Amino acid sequence: MIYSLLIIDIIKRKNDFKLHFNIISPIDWGGYSLIGSKKAKGQFFSKDYTNVLKGICCIIVIYVHFPDIYQNTLQDAIGSFAYIAVTLFFMVSSYGMMLSAERKKTYLDSFWRNRLVALLIPAFLVNIVATSFGGLKGNLVISGLIHINGYVVVLLQFCLWFYLVQIARKKWFENNIMLNDMLLIGGVVLSSIYLYLFKYGTVSAESGWCFERVGLVWGILLYRYFDRCVEWMDGKRWMKAIVLCLLSLVLGVAYLKFKTVWLWGEYLLKIILGIVIITFLFTISSNRRFGNKFSFWLGNISYEVYLIHGIMMGILAYYIPELNSGYFILFTVLSTLVISFLIHEIGKPIIRKLRK
Repeated sequence: MIYSLLIIDIIKRKNDFKLHFNIISPIDWGGYSLIGSKKAKGQFFSKDYTNVLKGICCIIVIYVHFPDIYQNTLQDAIGSFAYIAVTLFFMVSSYGMMLSAERKKTYLDSFWRNRLVALLIPAFLVNIVATSFGGLKGNLVISGLIHINGYVVVLLQFCLWFYLVQIARKKWFENNIMLNDMLLIGGVVLSSIYLYLFKYGTVSAESGWCFERVGLVWGILLYRYFDRCVEWMDGKRWMKAIVLCLLSLVLGVAYLKFKTVWLWGEYLLKIILGIVIITFLFTISSNRRFGNKFSFWLGNISYEVYLIHGIMMGILAYYIPELNSGYFILFTVLSTLVISFLIHEIGKPIIRKLRK
């Protein structure tokens, strides 16, 4: 899944620049591989694997959130599938929580302190940047300092449900793993269906990521059946990869055609397509080791990138409105990475101290 990434290729046409993207694998930056992959067993969903995965996903999220005036047909098509990147973010989060809860006996003792600090400190620092920008525009809103991004809200909702289920498990059904997983999965699925049915007509971001949050379910199932999943992917890998690729193409075309059809096209087909594509990507990458300094660095700041990329777009559009689309996208990516790194470095010692 980590073989390809979209990069910017600025081409001048009729006194303007339009954005195009080339898919290459792997990407070289001055001779250095962005992904740095090689064959290796036992690396699937390791810390390095998920770090590189998060880094790539955060770039894809930036790519699909540009204002309409900077987008093109290719971008719109890819944007229809960008929900998979956020689905993977949620998947990594729930997998990590399951892993920690079942392997660390004291995990729940400091659960809320660690979760709140890790999620809210970077979010607060991002809010400072956003509020300062609003002040420079003459629109200072102090309440913006306590704003919580919708993506963070979904994670906090799951944290609450996860914690309650784990507490109940300790008291009443400690050895009943199936009931534990059914409760966790049921809570996510019901919240997803509720948001879709009762907030139909709003975009997924505004309705609580009703499609993407199902990634929390995939993370739970991956942890519970991890060995079986790896064993399945190892057997006749490329035959399965070809079948999954073809199935992804068929479902992808069907989704583009029927994505406006209520429930089965817009909801069920979208979720099924997402897990098929994710399974395909996992199948072709599960036996490889990924990572180098740049990709690990990108993965480390991926949370901050996700939170602040929209703000950086707003800042650039306000202060340099004459930028053409190609440069706007390029400067957005570069400035987002720089500011995200600074926020990450400022927040890291604060998080470390508060966790202690």
